[in-house]
Amino acid sequence: MLQKTYTVDILEKKRESNKGQVPKYYVENSHEGIIPKDIFLKVQEEIARRANLTKGTTLHKRIYSGRYALSGIVFCSHCGDIYRRIKWNNRGCKSTVWRCVSRVEKDGPDCPARTVHEDLLHKVVIEAINEAFREKKDILPLLRENIESSLAENAADCIAAVDEQIKALQHELLATAGIKNSGDELGMEIRRLRDEKQAIQAEEASRQDLKTRIDEMMAFLDGLSYELTEYEEQYVRTLLERITVYDDHFIVEFKSGIEIQIDE
Repeated sequence: MLQKTYTVDILEKKRESNKGQVPKYYVENSHEGIIPKDIFLKVQEEIARRANLTKGTTLHKRIYSGRYALSGIVFCSHCGDIYRRIKWNNRGCKSTVWRCVSRVEKDGPDCPARTVHEDLLHKVVIEAINEAFREKKDILPLLRENIESSLAENAADCIAAVDEQIKALQHELLATAGIKNSGDELGMEIRRLRDEKQAIQAEEASRQDLKTRIDEMMAFLDGLSYELTEYEEQYVRTLLERITVYDDHFIVEFKSGIEIQIDE
């Protein structure tokens, strides 16, 4: 928005807030973006995801850590909290385990979630990926169907309709520029429409991101010629969205939307 302030005295260069004394103007796309808008929207989603790592349904924040591929994606089925990687020394026997943060920090009701050895967690990841590989003849058509459904809605038409409404309100705002405070309601409506437009763009970016994830999953399964035998963090970062730890099994959710249960 231009002319949010205006010059009262040219000689003294004194400026004051514009409360209707002179016209204000909304200008869109006046500066080239530093990064593409779709990348910006994806980053905002990831920032929100990391900021909203909470203990179950409470507002107790958890600090995001991206040091390990499994950090922030392993969740407790009992309290909904995340699991944390810990060096464990149990009676002189050293090992690396993952434990529910509620049990580690003891900042709430006692959580009965079990401790999971890292080797077992790695084995679960390998088994889930291999299961997807073995069932790819059934999974690939489902993924293709997900792509078609994710792109069924046409966001371009919705954005164009909102743009037309914004344009009409801007013309109306300019027509009432000389009347003090007459454009306040129009300005609020324009801002609401701009927020609506950004929400549509964010949803469209999410659908495109889902399509990319599904394409990556399809390419991975098509290109995998044999079952995995070793754990690799690259596969976790590329393919996995979430792992939920239950008492006797795990639910592995892929970024493509596929879920696989691994029993012990």
